[in-house]
Amino acid sequence: MALSDGARAEWRGPEPDSRDVGEPQAAWTGTWPHALSHEPLLRVSDVLAAVQSEFPALTPSKLRFLDSQGLVCPQRTGGGYRHYSPADVERLRFVLRQQRDHYRPLTVIAERLDALDRGEAREGIAPHEVGEEEPLWLAPNELAARAGVEPGLIPRLAAEGIIKEGLPGRFPRADVEVVTAAGEYLATGGGIRGLRAVRHAAAQEAERTRVSVAPLRAKGAQEEALDTFQSRSEAAAGFFSAVLARESCD
Repeated sequence: MALSDGARAEWRGPEPDSRDVGEPQAAWTGTWPHALSHEPLLRVSDVLAAVQSEFPALTPSKLRFLDSQGLVCPQRTGGGYRHYSPADVERLRFVLRQQRDHYRPLTVIAERLDALDRGEAREGIAPHEVGEEEPLWLAPNELAARAGVEPGLIPRLAAEGIIKEGLPGRFPRADVEVVTAAGEYLATGGGIRGLRAVRHAAAQEAERTRVSVAPLRAKGAQEEALDTFQSRSEAAAGFFSAVLARESCD
Protein backbone atom coordinates (compact mmCIF):
# COMPACT_ATOMS: atom_id res chain seq x y z
CA MET A 1 0.00 0.00 0.00
CA ALA A 2 1.35 3.47 -0.85
CA LEU A 3 1.33 6.28 1.65
CA SER A 4 -0.72 9.35 0.81
CA ASP A 5 0.89 12.81 1.07
CA GLY A 6 -1.04 13.43 4.27
CA ALA A 7 0.06 10.15 5.75
CA ARG A 8 3.67 10.86 4.80
CA ALA A 9 3.50 14.21 6.59
CA GLU A 10 1.90 12.65 9.64
CA TRP A 11 4.57 10.01 9.83
CA ARG A 12 7.56 12.36 9.74
CA GLY A 13 9.04 11.52 13.07
CA PRO A 14 12.23 10.32 14.75
CA GLU A 15 15.43 10.25 12.79
CA PRO A 16 16.75 6.80 12.03
CA ASP A 17 19.37 5.39 14.37
CA SER A 18 22.83 4.34 13.33
CA ARG A 19 21.67 0.88 12.29
CA ASP A 20 19.79 2.32 9.31
CA VAL A 21 21.76 5.49 8.54
CA GLY A 22 23.73 5.28 5.34
CA GLU A 23 22.22 1.96 4.27
CA PRO A 24 21.99 2.06 0.46
CA GLN A 25 18.49 1.68 -0.93
CA ALA A 26 19.62 -1.26 -3.05
CA ALA A 27 20.26 -3.19 0.19
CA TRP A 28 16.67 -2.82 1.37
CA THR A 29 15.24 -6.25 0.79
CA GLY A 30 12.76 -8.19 2.86
CA THR A 31 10.84 -6.63 5.70
CA TRP A 32 11.69 -3.82 8.10
CA PRO A 33 13.71 -3.53 10.29
CA HIS A 34 16.30 -4.52 7.73
CA ALA A 35 19.32 -4.18 10.02
CA LEU A 36 18.13 -6.76 12.55
CA SER A 37 18.47 -10.52 12.22
CA HIS A 38 15.68 -12.29 10.33
CA GLU A 39 16.70 -15.73 11.53
CA PRO A 40 13.62 -17.45 13.01
CA LEU A 41 14.92 -18.49 16.40
CA LEU A 42 12.02 -17.58 18.70
CA ARG A 43 8.90 -19.56 19.53
CA VAL A 44 5.58 -17.93 20.42
CA SER A 45 6.33 -18.41 24.12
CA ASP A 46 9.71 -16.67 23.67
CA VAL A 47 8.05 -13.70 21.98
CA LEU A 48 5.48 -13.37 24.75
CA ALA A 49 8.21 -13.50 27.39
CA ALA A 50 10.18 -10.82 25.54
CA VAL A 51 7.42 -8.23 25.18
CA GLN A 52 4.72 -8.91 27.77
CA SER A 53 6.33 -6.64 30.36
CA GLU A 54 5.51 -3.75 27.98
CA PHE A 55 2.34 -5.28 26.51
CA PRO A 56 0.81 -7.50 29.22
CA ALA A 57 -2.40 -8.06 27.22
CA LEU A 58 -0.54 -9.70 24.32
CA THR A 59 -1.69 -13.27 23.66
CA PRO A 60 -1.03 -16.00 21.08
CA SER A 61 -4.37 -15.20 19.46
CA LYS A 62 -3.28 -11.57 18.99
CA LEU A 63 -0.09 -12.80 17.31
CA ARG A 64 -2.16 -15.02 15.02
CA PHE A 65 -4.40 -12.07 14.16
CA LEU A 66 -1.46 -9.80 13.26
CA ASP A 67 -0.07 -12.61 11.12
CA SER A 68 -3.41 -13.01 9.33
CA GLN A 69 -3.46 -9.25 8.64
CA GLY A 70 0.00 -9.37 7.07
CA LEU A 71 1.59 -7.07 9.66
CA VAL A 72 3.93 -9.41 11.53
CA CYS A 73 4.40 -12.62 9.57
CA PRO A 74 6.83 -15.13 11.11
CA GLN A 75 8.24 -18.09 9.28
CA ARG A 76 6.59 -21.49 9.66
CA THR A 77 8.20 -24.77 10.56
CA GLY A 78 7.42 -27.96 8.68
CA GLY A 79 4.75 -28.67 11.28
CA GLY A 80 3.14 -25.27 10.76
CA TYR A 81 4.39 -23.65 13.97
CA ARG A 82 5.30 -19.98 13.93
CA HIS A 83 8.93 -19.05 14.61
CA TYR A 84 9.88 -15.38 14.98
CA SER A 85 13.09 -13.51 14.32
CA PRO A 86 14.50 -10.54 16.29
CA ALA A 87 13.32 -8.35 13.40
CA ASP A 88 9.79 -9.77 13.76
CA VAL A 89 9.80 -8.95 17.48
CA GLU A 90 10.83 -5.34 16.83
CA ARG A 91 8.17 -5.07 14.12
CA LEU A 92 5.63 -6.41 16.62
CA ARG A 93 6.64 -3.77 19.17
CA PHE A 94 6.22 -1.09 16.52
CA VAL A 95 2.68 -2.24 15.65
CA LEU A 96 1.60 -2.51 19.26
CA ARG A 97 3.01 0.91 20.16
CA GLN A 98 1.23 2.53 17.24
CA GLN A 99 -2.05 1.04 18.45
CA ARG A 100 -1.51 1.83 22.12
CA ASP A 101 0.18 5.23 21.98
CA HIS A 102 -1.26 6.77 18.81
CA TYR A 103 -4.57 4.89 18.31
CA ARG A 104 -3.71 4.32 14.66
CA PRO A 105 -5.86 1.81 12.76
CA LEU A 106 -4.24 -1.25 11.27
CA THR A 107 -4.71 0.05 7.73
CA VAL A 108 -2.57 3.10 8.48
CA ILE A 109 0.03 0.99 10.29
CA ALA A 110 0.13 -1.38 7.31
CA GLU A 111 0.80 1.55 4.96
CA ARG A 112 3.67 2.71 7.12
CA LEU A 113 5.19 -0.77 7.30
CA ASP A 114 4.85 -1.14 3.55
CA ALA A 115 6.78 2.09 3.06
CA LEU A 116 9.43 0.98 5.56
CA ASP A 117 9.76 -2.38 3.82
CA ARG A 118 10.39 -0.70 0.47
CA GLY A 119 12.85 1.82 1.93
CA GLU A 120 10.59 4.79 1.15
CA ALA A 121 10.45 5.78 4.83
CA ARG A 122 12.80 5.64 7.78
CA GLU A 123 12.09 4.73 11.37
CA GLY A 124 14.62 4.41 14.17
CA ILE A 125 14.56 1.30 16.29
CA ALA A 126 12.74 2.40 19.42
CA PRO A 127 14.48 1.50 22.68
CA HIS A 128 12.78 -0.83 25.09
CA GLU A 129 13.46 -1.48 28.72
CA VAL A 130 16.20 -3.91 29.54
CA GLY A 131 16.68 -4.39 33.24
CA GLU A 132 16.92 -6.94 35.96
CA GLU A 133 14.83 -10.04 35.48
CA GLU A 134 11.50 -9.85 37.24
CA PRO A 135 11.30 -12.06 40.35
CA LEU A 136 9.14 -15.14 39.98
CA TRP A 137 8.03 -15.09 43.63
CA LEU A 138 6.80 -12.17 45.73
CA ALA A 139 6.51 -11.62 49.45
CA PRO A 140 3.01 -10.61 50.64
CA ASN A 141 3.93 -6.92 50.97
CA GLU A 142 5.52 -6.93 47.50
CA LEU A 143 2.44 -8.57 46.02
CA ALA A 144 0.17 -6.00 47.68
CA ALA A 145 2.31 -3.10 46.46
CA ARG A 146 2.34 -4.33 42.85
CA ALA A 147 -1.41 -4.97 42.90
CA GLY A 148 -2.19 -1.61 44.52
CA VAL A 149 -4.09 -3.08 47.47
CA GLU A 150 -3.78 -2.88 51.25
CA PRO A 151 -1.29 -5.43 52.64
CA GLY A 152 -4.01 -6.90 54.85
CA LEU A 153 -5.91 -8.16 51.82
CA ILE A 154 -3.23 -10.71 50.92
CA PRO A 155 -3.69 -12.99 53.97
CA ARG A 156 -7.49 -12.71 53.57
CA LEU A 157 -7.32 -13.90 49.97
CA ALA A 158 -4.88 -16.65 50.92
CA ALA A 159 -7.10 -17.84 53.77
CA GLU A 160 -10.04 -18.15 51.37
CA GLY A 161 -8.01 -20.10 48.83
CA ILE A 162 -8.22 -17.37 46.19
CA ILE A 163 -4.43 -17.18 46.03
CA LYS A 164 -1.93 -19.74 47.28
CA GLU A 165 1.69 -19.63 48.34
CA GLY A 166 4.00 -21.36 45.90
CA LEU A 167 6.93 -21.19 48.30
CA PRO A 168 6.87 -20.56 52.05
CA GLY A 169 5.93 -16.89 52.45
CA ARG A 170 6.02 -16.28 48.69
CA PHE A 171 3.34 -15.99 46.02
CA PRO A 172 3.80 -16.47 42.26
CA ARG A 173 4.18 -13.29 40.24
CA ALA A 174 1.12 -14.24 38.19
CA ASP A 175 -1.00 -13.53 41.28
CA VAL A 176 -0.50 -9.78 40.80
CA GLU A 177 -3.32 -9.66 38.22
CA VAL A 178 -5.53 -11.88 40.40
CA VAL A 179 -5.07 -9.68 43.45
CA THR A 180 -5.56 -6.50 41.40
CA ALA A 181 -8.86 -7.82 40.03
CA ALA A 182 -9.94 -9.05 43.46
CA GLY A 183 -9.24 -5.64 44.96
CA GLU A 184 -11.32 -3.93 42.29
CA TYR A 185 -14.16 -6.41 42.81
CA LEU A 186 -14.20 -5.84 46.56
CA ALA A 187 -13.97 -2.08 46.11
CA THR A 188 -17.21 -2.10 44.10
CA GLY A 189 -19.08 -3.85 46.90
CA GLY A 190 -18.41 -7.47 46.04
CA GLY A 191 -17.64 -9.96 48.77
CA ILE A 192 -15.14 -12.72 49.43
CA ARG A 193 -17.86 -15.31 48.89
CA GLY A 194 -18.40 -14.02 45.36
CA LEU A 195 -14.67 -14.12 44.70
CA ARG A 196 -14.55 -17.74 45.85
CA ALA A 197 -17.36 -18.71 43.50
CA VAL A 198 -15.76 -17.01 40.48
CA ARG A 199 -12.34 -18.48 41.27
CA HIS A 200 -13.82 -21.97 41.61
CA ALA A 201 -15.57 -21.69 38.25
CA ALA A 202 -12.37 -20.40 36.60
CA ALA A 203 -10.27 -23.19 38.14
CA GLN A 204 -12.72 -25.82 36.88
CA GLU A 205 -12.65 -24.40 33.36
CA ALA A 206 -8.85 -24.28 33.42
CA GLU A 207 -8.74 -27.93 34.44
CA ARG A 208 -11.15 -28.91 31.63
CA THR A 209 -8.97 -27.01 29.18
CA ARG A 210 -5.80 -28.69 30.47
CA VAL A 211 -7.43 -32.08 29.93
CA SER A 212 -8.50 -31.12 26.41
CA VAL A 213 -4.95 -30.12 25.36
CA ALA A 214 -3.27 -33.10 27.07
CA PRO A 215 -3.18 -35.13 23.80
CA LEU A 216 -1.31 -32.28 22.10
CA ARG A 217 1.24 -32.13 24.91
CA ALA A 218 1.62 -35.89 24.82
CA LYS A 219 2.70 -35.80 21.18
CA GLY A 220 5.10 -32.91 21.80
CA ALA A 221 3.03 -30.14 20.20
CA GLN A 222 3.69 -27.73 23.06
CA GLU A 223 3.19 -24.54 21.04
CA GLU A 224 -0.12 -25.72 19.61
CA ALA A 225 -1.23 -26.75 23.12
CA LEU A 226 -0.35 -23.29 24.47
CA ASP A 227 -2.20 -21.56 21.63
CA THR A 228 -5.26 -23.75 22.18
CA PHE A 229 -5.22 -23.20 25.94
CA GLN A 230 -4.93 -19.43 25.53
CA SER A 231 -7.64 -19.26 22.88
CA ARG A 232 -10.10 -21.31 24.91
CA SER A 233 -9.33 -19.30 28.05
CA GLU A 234 -10.02 -16.06 26.20
CA ALA A 235 -13.24 -17.50 24.80
CA ALA A 236 -14.37 -18.57 28.27
CA ALA A 237 -13.62 -15.11 29.67
CA GLY A 238 -15.51 -13.51 26.79
CA PHE A 239 -18.49 -15.78 27.35
CA PHE A 240 -18.54 -14.93 31.06
CA SER A 241 -18.43 -11.20 30.28
CA ALA A 242 -21.18 -11.54 27.69
CA VAL A 243 -23.47 -13.45 30.05
CA LEU A 244 -22.79 -10.99 32.87
CA ALA A 245 -23.59 -8.05 30.60
CA ARG A 246 -26.77 -9.78 29.39
CA GLU A 247 -27.95 -10.51 32.92
CA SER A 248 -27.25 -6.92 33.93
CA CYS A 249 -29.79 -5.75 31.35
CA ASP A 250 -32.67 -7.65 32.97
